[in-house]
Amino acid sequence: MINFFASTLFGIMIAFMALVSPVVFSTLTKESSQAFLRKFFPRLFVLGAFISSILVAMTLQEIDIKNQVFSIIIFFGFLLNLFVITPNVNKYRDLELQGDNKAKKLFSLLHLSSVCIFIAQLILILLLIFL
Repeated sequence: MINFFASTLFGIMIAFMALVSPVVFSTLTKESSQAFLRKFFPRLFVLGAFISSILVAMTLQEIDIKNQVFSIIIFFGFLLNLFVITPNVNKYRDLELQGDNKAKKLFSLLHLSSVCIFIAQLILILLLIFL
């Protein structure tokens, strides 16, 4: 069952990267894509936190500490993105659009952090599945 939930989570994340993101940026206007992604990301992170919480519960029943650590890190990555990074990305993006140059740097840094966490989660999920 761990592989099922890990694979499901991996598939959802890859689908976002391969399907949703490219279509949003190639189809919608800049304003529409921003509005869409502001609604989409929190939902993606809530779903990821939910599925990864199931992974945490399941791996805590195992002896393999590696899987426990991986699932806990994955779970907290979603919480960090949901409650800390995403609200600040939105805040600094709004300030950037109002002409605040410092906000542009903070937005870029936070966005990069979110992407790095997302990629790290993908790698950890693969390790969870295959190791």
